[in-house]
Amino acid sequence: MRHRSFLAFPLIFLLLGAATIAQSQTALTLEGLDGSKTTFTLEQLKQLPQKPVSINNPHTQAVEAYEGVLLVDLLRKANAPLGEKLRGDEMRDYVEVEGSDGYKAVFALAELDPAFQDNQVLVAISSNGKPLDPKVGPVRVVAPQDKRPARSVRMVTAIAVRRAP
Repeated sequence: MRHRSFLAFPLIFLLLGAATIAQSQTALTLEGLDGSKTTFTLEQLKQLPQKPVSINNPHTQAVEAYEGVLLVDLLRKANAPLGEKLRGDEMRDYVEVEGSDGYKAVFALAELDPAFQDNQVLVAISSNGKPLDPKVGPVRVVAPQDKRPARSVRMVTAIAVRRAP
């Protein structure tokens, strides 16, 4: 009986390890207005056009450099109404970003659309060419135009396009 218990431990650790690896492969889920969902791994995010941005961290007084995908480029993959399609009822659309810790932030879709503003909100996957620290990554949304980093969501797991009533 004792041998069975001893042999079960490696199997349990192997199964837990496999679940952790599978979970870590999915970087984030993107949900469109129609409810359709697309998942992205870190590798898939790396394959998309990368852009650098910098933010001033008011807590450390340091400039932080990030690299990643523009949020608007991901929103295009969710068929978000952008450009000429962003008018009328679509002006109520917003983007909700959620971290694994439950923290959420919201951006109006119009403020992300280059036809309206020049904001460079980034879905960051690296900093100075290195993967993000686990305390903020593996994915972080960075809003360099914000004076306070309150909408720079760390440990991002979900991005959804929604419509306000």
